[in-house]
Amino acid sequence: MIVNLSRLGKSGTGMWIYSLKFLKSLNKLGELDGIICAKMHEDFFREFKCKIITVPDIVSNTSKVSKLKPILWLLYSYFLSLKVKLFYNNFTVVSTTHHFLPFHKKQVITIHDLRPYFYPDSKLQQVYFRKILPKKIFSCEHIITVSESVKKLIVQHYKINSNKVSVVYNAIDITEFEIPNNLDEKINSNTLLSVGASWKHKNIHSLLDNYDLWRGKYNLIIVSGNTDYTKQLEERVDKYGIDKHVSFVSSISFCQLKKLYLNAKALIYPSIDEGFGIPPLEAFASCTPVIVSDIPVFREILQDKAIYIDPNSKGDWQKAFNHLDELTANELIPLREYACKFDQVNMTNMVADLLKKI
Repeated sequence: MIVNLSRLGKSGTGMWIYSLKFLKSLNKLGELDGIICAKMHEDFFREFKCKIITVPDIVSNTSKVSKLKPILWLLYSYFLSLKVKLFYNNFTVVSTTHHFLPFHKKQVITIHDLRPYFYPDSKLQQVYFRKILPKKIFSCEHIITVSESVKKLIVQHYKINSNKVSVVYNAIDITEFEIPNNLDEKINSNTLLSVGASWKHKNIHSLLDNYDLWRGKYNLIIVSGNTDYTKQLEERVDKYGIDKHVSFVSSISFCQLKKLYLNAKALIYPSIDEGFGIPPLEAFASCTPVIVSDIPVFREILQDKAIYIDPNSKGDWQKAFNHLDELTANELIPLREYACKFDQVNMTNMVADLLKKI
């Protein structure tokens, strides 16, 4: 099996983590024959000791909205497809993103969410998800997605048989995350954390809009990329005069991120749309409570372990912060135990079930 990662951009994103874990599962099952990736990632994927096919870095994805790169990818995909057809025609190509190769018959793509269908970053993205992708879905052998919630949306909006869509959950390595030395100190932390706040659908502005509920007690760390939305958040912080209480962090390493999880009072993740949402589970792995928006995917993945809110309700925000204040140290350890369910073994089992269908 050839895994197509050619549009995979910056490391550390949810899609990057998913792709890496997916590769590990395939490799464990003895089904990984080759990887298609950007030239800049070639050395990283050498650890899998399989055939590497590289594409120019310019066609891979970035953290910024680009009108040019999708077009460059579309043009380059024809050349790449011919190359794969010539040398690997008998192999199934699995893409861990929603991108496909034009001429390849044995093909599986991954749709992580339908956020671009409902909240596109550009007109081009809207056209792709509403006009182009539906046609390609029918020509693919199978579709992978990351939650039952997204599967339901795919079946509903693209009018395909549910048997053609398989769910493979993301995974975390619980051993990579530390347990706080003193849970009582953690309970009394004055730091709130928001992660992945690079896009508008992450809805971090709703937290800033309710600054009067937390400013006197907490400081907020926002981890995000250098995007237009981040700039809008910075402008909001200046407008509200809360710059002494809010700090922005970018270009952060995974080790640094884990320290932030470890020391935070809570992770705030009020997204209006998600496919899976890895940060809440990473927070759980560090015994960190999570406040999330009350949407189906979080109910599916986090069940009763999270604090749920309607981000548009000031009353809900107030109740969430009150709940946070009432938590005891003994309630934190079960969060880590729950996160253990989403380990690499679970993902590998789901990938094994997928392979039976393609």
